[in-house]
Amino acid sequence: MLLSILCVCAVVFCGASWVAAQPAKDITEEVIVGPGSVSVATKKDIMMSFGALVRFIPTSESNWDFGMSDKVSGFVFGNVPDYLFKTHSNEAGTVTKSYIRNEDKIYFNAMPQDRKWSFYAALEFDRPIDTDTVDNRGGRSDNSNFGLERLNVSVALPFETRLHAGWDVWGFDHYDGASMVYADDNPGFWLDGTAGAFSYSIGWFKLAETNFQTNSSEALADAEFSDSDSDRDLFAGWVQYQINDNHKVKLFYGFDRIRSVPVGDFLYALTESARNSDDPTKQAVASVSGIGTGENADIDSHHVAAYYTGKFGPFELMLEGAYQFGSADNTGLSEYGKAEDYDISAYALAADLAVELKDWFGFSVKPHVGVMYTSGDDDPDDDELNGYNGIENAQRFSNYWGGENTIIGDTNLVLGTALYGYLPELYGNGTPVFTGGLQNFAGQGNGRGDNPGLTMLSVGVTITPKRFIIYRTNVNNFWWNEDVLVQNVVTPGNPLTRETNFTKVKSGFVGTEWDNELTVALHKNMFIKGQASFFFPGDVIEDVTEALGAKSDDTASRFAAELIWNF
Repeated sequence: MLLSILCVCAVVFCGASWVAAQPAKDITEEVIVGPGSVSVATKKDIMMSFGALVRFIPTSESNWDFGMSDKVSGFVFGNVPDYLFKTHSNEAGTVTKSYIRNEDKIYFNAMPQDRKWSFYAALEFDRPIDTDTVDNRGGRSDNSNFGLERLNVSVALPFETRLHAGWDVWGFDHYDGASMVYADDNPGFWLDGTAGAFSYSIGWFKLAETNFQTNSSEALADAEFSDSDSDRDLFAGWVQYQINDNHKVKLFYGFDRIRSVPVGDFLYALTESARNSDDPTKQAVASVSGIGTGENADIDSHHVAAYYTGKFGPFELMLEGAYQFGSADNTGLSEYGKAEDYDISAYALAADLAVELKDWFGFSVKPHVGVMYTSGDDDPDDDELNGYNGIENAQRFSNYWGGENTIIGDTNLVLGTALYGYLPELYGNGTPVFTGGLQNFAGQGNGRGDNPGLTMLSVGVTITPKRFIIYRTNVNNFWWNEDVLVQNVVTPGNPLTRETNFTKVKSGFVGTEWDNELTVALHKNMFIKGQASFFFPGDVIEDVTEALGAKSDDTASRFAAELIWNF
């Protein structure tokens, strides 16, 4: 690994000359290139910089499934083990209990003095590590340590615009919004521009591509390989008006054209191999596991939304609203006695109010209170999908109530959440049609348009007694707005009569998550974080675990430390 880094650095420095008296300009000040604080002066007019990020995160987790798996032994159905709900997926892979996550990035930037074009790339290695992982240079199935995590190349165009290509973070409402609609690093093209107090961006992003595969065996196995109409494409744009230094408004629209996600819930997707097995016993058990048709429905989902942020003296206000509409046709659900085609009609609202009390305490103390409401689906027999989904649910990336150290936002199958989101998108009332959600999970039962919706009340405070010490705590309370159907995974149903074992779980209080993070800067390039998170289950979680076949209400917890080097 060290040799690889040295070789890369040698290539960079071969064409460069250091100017001792006059340091190279720090091009990371430009928003069109990525991070990296080490600048290089070259013989030509091209400015260059590079940098790196290293994070070691030892982590300990307990009762991620609220103690449910402790009450079940062996296998539940098909080929699904009892530890299923104890594991979860994050950026590093599938993890559980205690592990060390290691995330490493190397940044490269280049840009001419006239800013006519720019180049930014980031190589990344991100895995739970052990001896086998590091001895095999990144894992037994990998060919190298690093993959290309970011690529953003741009060219200047007339009228203060730039055309970008690659994959970099692009979105609507992450960070200073509620992160209810979209933010990700999907590949595509986007055009940025400014006109006075207005700024804007429009883009086309490829969320799923079915017209190529990484090897011939995958291509032959994919029935949709030659179907040019089976991708998932996002056409989106936003315009922002900077009223003044303290107030801004952002309007945005996204058309999520989905043709590549089969209709089915989580358990239906999970038992696909059992349904296709030659073993009659597995086939019989899988036949009563979950609801699904496997059909790739024709889904057109639109989002129209806006948010406002403003400062009024010591007060900071955020307001956001989103409306989701469209259609989902040819679902195949008519075989269940449901509608075949559906209208999508859902909405989401959010607000947050914070106050800076520095004048009272002599250092920054900023409490806040925030709310979020997303509509749910209350009728499984109509032809509407009223459960709100963002193009991608990513509440973890909101500055107000987010954080990487959450339990609910790091994939929790009992809570019904996929990675990054807080919405219970894995649960619904019987019509599991994907209307939006993280593409990495698409087809696994997430993003259900019949989800129950979520109400969240967030209360927290950020305290900065010194420039190098930051403590942040959030107490997030969750309610589901509508009832859901939950299938028993211990006794899924009767294979002889094909009767499934579903229980209706009533809407109500899901529970409280308490997230804590302490950051201490030992140097401007080196930080230590301590994290502690707890999820205290409410009545809904007791009912859900009972419906799954193992009633439990243990407190889930996550403890972690982060050692961060960044330059």
